Amino acid sequence: MKALFGKLIHLLIMPCSRVPLLIEQRNAGKLPLIARMRLNAHLLVCKWCAAYVEKVERIDKLLTKKYEEEKSFEDTEIQSFKDNIKKK
Repeated sequence: MKALFGKLIHLLIMPCSRVPLLIEQRNAGKLPLIARMRLNAHLLVCKWCAAYVEKVERIDKLLTKKYEEEKSFEDTEIQSFKDNIKKK
C-alpha cells in the first residue's frame, strides 16, 4: 500500500525530475504555497529526494559559513583600498 501511495505521489503530485529546481526556488524564498505543499508531499515519500535536500542544505550552510568567515577584511586591505582611492 505504501509503495502504491509513493508511486501515486510521483505520478500525480510531482516527479523527481522537478524537485531540484523547486528546492532551489524554496531556498531563495520564491516558491508559491501550492508548489511548496506538493514538494513537501513528494519529500515525505521519496527517500532519494529527501536525501538530496539534506545534502543541499548541508552545502548551503557550509558555503554560508565560509562566506561569513571571509567577509571581513584585514586592516591592511582597508588601508590599501583607502590609499588607492585617495590617489585617484
